[in-house]
Amino acid sequence: MKCKKAIDTFLMLDNAESIPLLLKFHIVHCQQCHNEINQLQKAFTLMQSSSSSPSIHLEDAIMAQVMMQKRYHHTISHLNWIASGLIIFTGIATISYSDALKWMTYHFGIQLVLPLYLVMGCIIAAYISSYVATHLNKLQAIAHSIKSLL
Repeated sequence: MKCKKAIDTFLMLDNAESIPLLLKFHIVHCQQCHNEINQLQKAFTLMQSSSSSPSIHLEDAIMAQVMMQKRYHHTISHLNWIASGLIIFTGIATISYSDALKWMTYHFGIQLVLPLYLVMGCIIAAYISSYVATHLNKLQAIAHSIKSLL
């Protein structure tokens, strides 16, 4: 039995389960595994002897630290939004003139054009709605300022 397999076999054992004969034989002949398994057994007994439920104060301290952390906020620059929007729009605008559309029309017929343009419209709608969803606070502030002007 190899050392890695021996350690893995030991770690897979349940608490009350006895050590298999092959593993015992390996432990007797391999000093490194013998030392490592002894350390693991000491750690397991130490963990079992410690209290099973953490104190309430520990939970309060952890929750206080969690609440004090800053909220994660990731922003994407407007340049990235504009660049990706231009790439999408250019791709949709140039597909009418591409050889791929001519090939698809030749092989699948003219019935392909309407679903293709519907899918492209859905892509544009999804892009615009994702922009609006990520910038909702700014757009609400702009709408409020326009409303106050009127």
